[in-house]
Amino acid sequence: MKLGDNIREIREGEKNFKRSYVAERLGISTRAYANIENNVTDISINRLEDIANIFECSPQYLLNYKNSKKEFYNYFHNNKGNKGINIMHQNGDTSVSDLLNNKERIYDLQRELLESERKRIVLLEALLKLNNIDF
Repeated sequence: MKLGDNIREIREGEKNFKRSYVAERLGISTRAYANIENNVTDISINRLEDIANIFECSPQYLLNYKNSKKEFYNYFHNNKGNKGINIMHQNGDTSVSDLLNNKERIYDLQRELLESERKRIVLLEALLKLNNIDF
């Protein structure tokens, strides 16, 4: 995939910017910017950095957008037979013991979150009572 295609997809799909907005921020005409997205005009490193700043991403993200998107899709859509399970682990297989440890850690975090929310509810109820607000 070419750089202009990546830039266009990010602009339209992620940022929802108009071409004219990006062109104005770059200080060029909308037609000149369209030529970048249409792969008519090659861009300099400086221009790539300017576009990355507008999109609030790195130049590498612009360059590798299609590959990153494809790798993400492949990883979370049946990579190595995960059958749709989202395993938050990169670069390598996850052992059963790692999965069990992660599962226990998730349960611990869930318990901590529930306890925190219960304390928050008690505090909110006390504030409501203090201010004579029925609930």
